[in-house]
Amino acid sequence: MNTTEGLPTSPAFNITDRLPIFSYLVSSNRIRWYRTIMRTFLQQHREFYSYQLTIQEIRDAVRAAFDPEYTLEQCQNDLVALKEWGNITTIYDSSRASSIASFLSPALLYQATPEAIAIETFLDEQHRASAARGSLRQGDLPRLWASLQSIDDALQSSGLDLDSTRGRELAEEWQRAFEVWNTMAREAAQYLATMISAAQQARPDLEAFQLYKSAVVAYVHGFAQALTQYSRRIREQLSMWRATGKQSALIDIVARYLEPPTPTAESRRAPEELRQEASNQVEALQNWFAEGKNADSFRRNALAEVDKVVRRASTLAASARPNANYATHLDTLARHLLTTRDGETAQQLFSVAFANHLPVHLPESFAGDPSATYDSQQPNVWQEAPAVTLYLRPVNRSFRGNPALEDPIIDNQTIIRDLVIQHETRLQEQRARIAHLFATDTLDLGALTHVSVDDRTVLTEIIDACQGHTSHQYRALDSSIITLLNPDERIYTLLHADDGTLFLPRYRLSRQQASVLQAQRKLV
Repeated sequence: MNTTEGLPTSPAFNITDRLPIFSYLVSSNRIRWYRTIMRTFLQQHREFYSYQLTIQEIRDAVRAAFDPEYTLEQCQNDLVALKEWGNITTIYDSSRASSIASFLSPALLYQATPEAIAIETFLDEQHRASAARGSLRQGDLPRLWASLQSIDDALQSSGLDLDSTRGRELAEEWQRAFEVWNTMAREAAQYLATMISAAQQARPDLEAFQLYKSAVVAYVHGFAQALTQYSRRIREQLSMWRATGKQSALIDIVARYLEPPTPTAESRRAPEELRQEASNQVEALQNWFAEGKNADSFRRNALAEVDKVVRRASTLAASARPNANYATHLDTLARHLLTTRDGETAQQLFSVAFANHLPVHLPESFAGDPSATYDSQQPNVWQEAPAVTLYLRPVNRSFRGNPALEDPIIDNQTIIRDLVIQHETRLQEQRARIAHLFATDTLDLGALTHVSVDDRTVLTEIIDACQGHTSHQYRALDSSIITLLNPDERIYTLLHADDGTLFLPRYRLSRQQASVLQAQRKLV
């Protein structure tokens, strides 16, 4: 039979005293061995449901990990230290005894304490969280809504007993919904932090960043649209539970099955503590989806980061194009010339900028005829009379120079004819596009999977005109009337085109043709 040594009566996690259970993480020279041993206990605990290990199994695990020369004596010393710190306990195993001597001196089995398993689990979760980049789990929103609907159906049923099987199923369904929401919120926050960190990195490759921009715009807009749609539903559902008293009943049921049965009453948590934890779970979910709180804040921040990505992509594309701004180039050249210290450097800058090497001599029209001979008897050339007489134009009003030529007479008929042709062409194009978009009398933007760039331009022009009109109407060039049916729509949709995606409310438009309007006027 197995007998367990007495455990210390003081709790492992006290409030004010020293916590020796963390000593294996900060020991001076045996940290790697201690960490490997505790990781072995966690792995056996998770994967194989094996809670008790022999010293040989622990030694083999350390050898396979990093130390092939690890001995039983070293393993024994490490296990003794871990036992003193409260990380493991020992159990005398007499079930494998094959003789009286082995029965009197049974082998030891080692088992990690629950507190040590909790520490290793926490460290493992933090390691995975630091390596993860987060994600927007759009599919979790309908899954969460379905779970809440199932809970609502169970709460509406009459005769729901706390001790019944249905009560346990309801509590388990709530735990699944809470875990789905908790994972979704944590992953979304991690992904937003990753986007912010990526925006602070050095200048990326243009082509790769353009692909990243296209993917992240659709990725974030899709999640933001789903979040806007389901947030209102979940918020209304939770508000109805609070108003009808179902929230209190749900908290009682969840608190009833919040922790598994325990063998002793000392390790059992108080009912008030369990009910407070269940209440905290419900309030956390309710506050996250409350209007103006975490869900709305995340949607605004995510869309703001997407806007930064789009702007940065535009800036990178603009910087990659050749710069033909000559004013900027001349200003740069002038600033460099101002900082030069000699004429030779300035001449080299000028030659490079204009691809024209300046002559080092004076022109003949200014200095006279050139001469290759040098006569030392001649006086200084600067003392001689000038050989060339320069003519300077007078600076006064009487000197007008060449008279300015008159502008030719503009042929207005040609311009008017071109404008008429452009108007007729635009009228025909708009008629064709409106007839294509309004194949039926009503158009729902959410039903459009893909539109052309010109069709999207026509739609945005119509919507802007309807929003600026008091009756939310727009008169097209073909005299038809288009009415915006839901100007205050709060559900958003994505309008895909060849050059990108437009995120806008899911408007519905109706069109009345000119012939129908004339028939209605005649009847009136």
